[in-house]
Amino acid sequence: MLSWLGITKEKETGRQFFGNIHKKTITFVLLSSLMILFGVKSLLTYLLPKAALADPLVAVLPGTVGILVALVYVLVIERLLQDKAERGK
Repeated sequence: MLSWLGITKEKETGRQFFGNIHKKTITFVLLSSLMILFGVKSLLTYLLPKAALADPLVAVLPGTVGILVALVYVLVIERLLQDKAERGK
């Protein structure tokens, strides 16, 4: 429709995030990532001294590190599950 502007619909060549995975597996991965997030945040809050947590920059460190660890966990698990599903075809 807008081809005269140079806008065309391209075919999707990428793969969908959690594309060939069952809903129960996706739910389990996301819930386990929340547990990892909470675990890392709690561990870092426990390990950092209370005086250091008074500083605003250090106070957000446990949550930020927890989010990054949970994100890497989800990305790695998703990739492993996608590879396993493709091998199973």
